[in-house]
Amino acid sequence: MFGAEHYVPILRWKKAERLALKELRDEDRVRITPLIEITPKSFNAPRSGANAGKKPDARTVLEEQAKTLLESWRNAPFFLDLGLIEFSVPLISGVRHPLACIADVALGYKLAIVPVTGIARKGPYQCAIAEIIQKHGCGVCFRLTPGEVLAAKFRTRIEALLDRLGLEKSNVDLLLDYQTFAPDNPSLKNLLDRVPALPAWRSFTVARGAFPENLGKCQLGENRILRDDWLSWKAQFFDDATTHRRASFSDYTIQWGAYKEPVEGCNPSVSVRYTLEDEWLVMRGEAPVSKATSKTSETRPGREQWYGHAQLLCEDAQLFYGEDFSEGDKYIFQKSLRQGGTGNYETWLRAGINHHMTVVARQIANLAAP
Repeated sequence: MFGAEHYVPILRWKKAERLALKELRDEDRVRITPLIEITPKSFNAPRSGANAGKKPDARTVLEEQAKTLLESWRNAPFFLDLGLIEFSVPLISGVRHPLACIADVALGYKLAIVPVTGIARKGPYQCAIAEIIQKHGCGVCFRLTPGEVLAAKFRTRIEALLDRLGLEKSNVDLLLDYQTFAPDNPSLKNLLDRVPALPAWRSFTVARGAFPENLGKCQLGENRILRDDWLSWKAQFFDDATTHRRASFSDYTIQWGAYKEPVEGCNPSVSVRYTLEDEWLVMRGEAPVSKATSKTSETRPGREQWYGHAQLLCEDAQLFYGEDFSEGDKYIFQKSLRQGGTGNYETWLRAGINHHMTVVARQIANLAAP
C-alpha cells in the first residue's frame, strides 16, 4: 500500500523509458511505483538486419521484456498492463495468454509484479489475471476510465469483477485514468462520489497527461507549457482540505497520454523537453534534412541544434536544475560542453523522462513532508 506521497508514472516499455527508469537514483526509486505498458510495436518484424520482415516469436519477446524489467526496476513493485496488446498478440503456443506467460517468467525472476486489468477486459484476459493472483498473491490494479465510472452499471460491474477474482477492495489498487487532460474532462469530484467505499481500496491514484500530442503548435525557440495535470492534482488533493481521500499522482511524463505510435519515416524536430516546477520548457529546433534527399540540407541546421539547446539551458541558472540533480541533467550538461556526439531522439527523450520523474518524485515528497 502507498498513499498520496507516492508517484505512479505511466511508461510505454521502449528503450528510452527503460533506461530512464534504470538510471533513477535510489532515493527517488523508493517514491515511485511505475505502471508499465507493453506496446504492440515490440512484436513487429524488424525493418532491417538479418531478420528483416520476419515477425519475432511472441514468447521470446515476452521473455526479453521480463528480463528488461528486472534490469531496469530490479525487484521493486510495479504495475504491468498488457491492455495495448490484448487483441494483437495471440495465445502463446495456442494455450497461454501473453499476460500469464510473462508473469511466469517474472515469477522466476522474483519480480514484484502487480497485474493491471479493467472492467471492460475480455474473458481470457481476466482468466490470466485470476491465475496470476493465485500464483503471486499480489492483488491487482483496476484501471478505470471516467466513462466507465460514469456508466449506469458501474458499481455492479466493479463488484462483479471483485467477485470473479475473489478479492476484497483492500487487495486492489484503484487507478482512475483520464489519459489526457482537457478543461472539459468530467469532474473529478463527481467521479469520486461514484466510487464505492473509496477509503477501502489498497491505494488510489489519479492519472492525467497534459503534455501535448506533438510539438506542432510550438514555435522555434523556447516555449512554456503549463503542467495542468500536476497543477490540478495539487489543487484537488493538497490545496483543498475537503477531500476525504488524497489520490497518488500519476502522469505520462513528457509524452501524450493517448497511445499512438509515431508515423513511420517521420522527421521530428530537434527539440528538448524539460520539466520545471509548474511548466514544461520546450526548446524546439528545426527538423534535420538528410543530405541524400535534399540539396539544401547543408544550409539547414541538423542535430547539432541539441548542443545549442543544451548550452542555452545550462547557462540559465533559473531554469537548469544542475548537472547533479539527475542522470538526465548530467547528460544535458555533458552535451552543453559538446562531449561525445549530439545524441539522438531516443537519448534526449530518455534524459527528459529521467529528469521529469526525478522532479515529480521530489515535488510530491516535499508536499507530503511535515
